[in-house]
Amino acid sequence: MCRSGSANEANRAETKKYIEDINMLHMTAKIAWASLVRRSARSILLVLMIAVSLWGLLFMEGIYDGMTEQMIGNAIRSDSGHISLFGKGYRLDPDLSRWIGKEKEVLAALDTNPRVKSAITRLKQDGLVATAHYSRGAVLLGIDLEAEEQHGRLGGYLHQGTFSFGAKGQGAIIGYKLAEKLQVQVGGKIIVSAQDSLHEVSSVALRISGILKTNNMALDENAVLLSQERMRKLLAVPKDMGAAQIAVLLQDEGEIARLQQELREKFPGLDVLRWDELYPALLQSREMMRVFNLVTNLLIFCVAALGIFGVMLVSVLERLREFGIMLAVGTRFREICQIILAESLFMGFIGFGLGALIGGSTLYYFKIYGLDLSVFSEAFEEFGMDAVTYALIRPSYFITALLAVTAATLLSIVIPLRILNKAKPIEAINSI
Repeated sequence: MCRSGSANEANRAETKKYIEDINMLHMTAKIAWASLVRRSARSILLVLMIAVSLWGLLFMEGIYDGMTEQMIGNAIRSDSGHISLFGKGYRLDPDLSRWIGKEKEVLAALDTNPRVKSAITRLKQDGLVATAHYSRGAVLLGIDLEAEEQHGRLGGYLHQGTFSFGAKGQGAIIGYKLAEKLQVQVGGKIIVSAQDSLHEVSSVALRISGILKTNNMALDENAVLLSQERMRKLLAVPKDMGAAQIAVLLQDEGEIARLQQELREKFPGLDVLRWDELYPALLQSREMMRVFNLVTNLLIFCVAALGIFGVMLVSVLERLREFGIMLAVGTRFREICQIILAESLFMGFIGFGLGALIGGSTLYYFKIYGLDLSVFSEAFEEFGMDAVTYALIRPSYFITALLAVTAATLLSIVIPLRILNKAKPIEAINSI
């Protein structure tokens, strides 16, 4: 009975202490809020400063990431897929003898793999494209338009003309930069030439039926697309000879590395490459954006920290007499620290909330409607970028910003608290 009575008494004491802590926390929050309201102009300015800085951070992150991902998406849709398979050594020596000879076996394995969204074959050969006045080196691509449309929605890149090779397959689709250099338009005639499987130069006349603008510079500047049947006739290769490339799109990008390893083990006679191995410059662009975002976050951290530090330092110095009286009547220093900490957290979190709301709304708008920078379209096209950029919204933007604001809030009150700690109650009371 005695032990049970002691335990109940301990529980009541613990409950009483818990209630006292809650009441103290509530009182601390009320005092901190009242202090901020009493200096409302200064508090509002600081909150707006944090919110505007955060809005700029979110806007830049979303837009720049959107630009980078659009460039990567263009390359994946129009050429590489998430994974591409080539004959062994074809990338170094693109000869017809190095085409994939077992493409049906590879396609069958891909079709039964649940991680694969789609897989298509392409025929490819370096050649020459000429008009009556100009000629240029080109990459001839034999494709199945219907399969390409289902695979990467290639028709969405159509700039002029129609997305077809005509009723008799005599048409060709070329990149818009190649069209500019050859000075040809839809309906114009071109002659394409390439070395065939008999090591003879073979040529065919084609009528331009469409012009693509993919913002994939390799395609826009060099590609001549023709039907696979026409390509096989041009190169004098039978239907069962194979393909130069098999492009694969996955259901989940996170499975790229795993599927690549499986394909390498299953088909050791082929080169299996990820999109970032085919387009290393795009991967570097993504990494650069990450570094840029990190630097921008540090800048926001510094701006928020300096702002809160300045406000809290002035606030503490102005209220030394007030704090001195509180210390003199028995208020513990820890409780005053809690009040100052609560003030800085209030300002930091309100600024973050307002900035996140405005920044998130702005990104959502540009995610739907895009940021139209057509006035700089020529400059963007030189770098293979879209003139209309659609923003991205990632949870990491907000989490990183919240951590930066929280860290800035906590660090910014260190010096003001040290100044207050060194102040003696009587000296503080007489300091003003």
